[in-house]
Amino acid sequence: MCGGHHEARGHGRRSRGFGRRGFPNREVWVERLRDYEQQLETELANVKDVIERLAAGDAPEQPEQPGTA
Repeated sequence: MCGGHHEARGHGRRSRGFGRRGFPNREVWVERLRDYEQQLETELANVKDVIERLAAGDAPEQPEQPGTA
């Protein structure tokens, strides 16, 4: 085999900012989920606006592509 050499599990891994066990704590989860909820609400408002414009017969504005500002 490998002469008795064994790789340590997780050796060289990084936690990616999630704390010592790799998972964020409750407060971090709540903050992240609230931010995500706000992003979804904004997107939903944009979709509703486009639907209203289409239903009214107006041409919708070209949506801004993410990362092209």
